[in-house]
Amino acid sequence: MTLKSGSKIQKQIKLAVSEGFYYAERMGNSLRHLNALRAFEVAARQGSFAKAGTELNVSHSVISQHIKNLEHWLGCELFIRYGNRVELSEDGRKLQPQLANGFQVLTDACEGILRTSQKGTLTVSAEPALASLWLRRKITEFCVAFPKIEIELRPAWDPPQLGASHADMIVHFETRAPTKGARQHRLFPIDGFPACAPELLEQLRENGGMAGWLSVPLVHDNGREIWHQWFAAHEPELQSWQIGRVYSDLSLAIDAAVDGEGVILADNILCRKELDTGALVKCDDRVARCVWYTIAVAKPVSASSPLATFTSWMLEASADLR
Repeated sequence: MTLKSGSKIQKQIKLAVSEGFYYAERMGNSLRHLNALRAFEVAARQGSFAKAGTELNVSHSVISQHIKNLEHWLGCELFIRYGNRVELSEDGRKLQPQLANGFQVLTDACEGILRTSQKGTLTVSAEPALASLWLRRKITEFCVAFPKIEIELRPAWDPPQLGASHADMIVHFETRAPTKGARQHRLFPIDGFPACAPELLEQLRENGGMAGWLSVPLVHDNGREIWHQWFAAHEPELQSWQIGRVYSDLSLAIDAAVDGEGVILADNILCRKELDTGALVKCDDRVARCVWYTIAVAKPVSASSPLATFTSWMLEASADLR
């Protein structure tokens, strides 16, 4: 059939073609701003450009530029700036949940394929207390979700080298994790507060021992520095941190505190089980930042590798702890 120029059918075809090009162009423009959209979603969730940069491993200025480009493209302000502080504008609040849902759909789609196709073996070296009290359970959860990826967990106080025949990933104190040739990702901090067995707390209160911290028995984990930090922040005139039993491993120190040997600087992550069961109870609300745990992997890491998948999963699993 030959179409006459200017016929109704020909006009409909031209309109459909032109609309197709229009929507394809719109989609192309959207995809060109995919990094900016991701930067906005993280910044909106974190409520901070700096925190978004940390999560995405870019600088604060890169996040800021992405947001500016996105605002220019959309023709509206997504954040209201107050010096170094930002908050979502009305348009930003409208955009955030839709983008969050969209990125979750993309994540679920990709993970659904990766869980059945991605395979390999990873060696993870971790600080012993973290390995036994938190990381082991997380690795079990990961291996259930990604059954073709095997992970060998090796507790070690001294971090090994990164690379073949040593370790694919090191999870340790930030101050001990390797920096040369490595990329670090902050996992979560440990904020310690005094806790002890309930029986010991009752004895201390009866004897008035909690009032001045002069005769409170202490339990130390790997030296006396952590208690030193707490006393420096809250009881600087006292030297009581210099006494008490010292254990080389946090697991031993926790067991000693549960048995009533003394007061330990507990936390809501590694001591979660003992606090939930009542084996340890908080005896002072004052907190001191003890350490940051961090992930270190050798650079570069392929985005499609099992190591990249496990790193991303770990950061997501610990997001609420940061």
